Amino acid sequence: MAVRPFRAKVLKIRHLTKVIREMTLEMLEPLELPFQPGQSVAVTVPDPNSGSSLLRYYSLASPPSSKHLVLLLNSHDRGKGSTFLLENEIGASLEMSGPYGSFTLQHDMDRELFFVGTGTGIAPLWSMMATLLAQPSSQPITLLWGLRCESDRYYLQELELMKNQYENFSYVLTLSQPSAAWQGETGRVTDLLQALSVVDHMAVYVCGNRMMVKEVTDLLNKKGECVIYRERHHGNS
Repeated sequence: MAVRPFRAKVLKIRHLTKVIREMTLEMLEPLELPFQPGQSVAVTVPDPNSGSSLLRYYSLASPPSSKHLVLLLNSHDRGKGSTFLLENEIGASLEMSGPYGSFTLQHDMDRELFFVGTGTGIAPLWSMMATLLAQPSSQPITLLWGLRCESDRYYLQELELMKNQYENFSYVLTLSQPSAAWQGETGRVTDLLQALSVVDHMAVYVCGNRMMVKEVTDLLNKKGECVIYRERHHGNS
């Protein structure tokens, strides 16, 4: 799909945790943006120092079927992109472009699908899973999501709804620094993958920081011949 400029309006900002914000955008001109699940958009950020502008890229958490575009932002990131976006109020107009990226859903109908992410790296995976679950299929879909502690969790109601509504969907949430009261999985997503004995039947989509993506890729390659699709998520800068 060809990259093109567009304008979008800030429709809603939802506080998912103390630091994670979900920003919903409404297309203004043109009225729709064709894209593939997993792709990203660029926000034009004015640079007062140079008088020009910068582009900052964000994966879309919304599926292509949605009427709106959804971004996940970390308010603790002090980069120019996240700072600029979170300064905008409801109704503000943004100059953007897209879609970008080749980290998209592939046709692996005969494989079990695993989505492995950390932090806001869940965004492109969320778009992919929403797209798949809207289609009539019994293909197994598993999400492995790593966060730091209990207060970092979000989309919990949505995940439970998906698990209850779709028999082929399951998820595991693991915390690397949980409290003593936490009764779920602990450690990193690589610890969850380490327990898998056979991976040849899998297609794995990975999104997170560079080190995590490399560790997951190396681990899976040592275990067998599964298909791996990767996206390095560097946070909002």
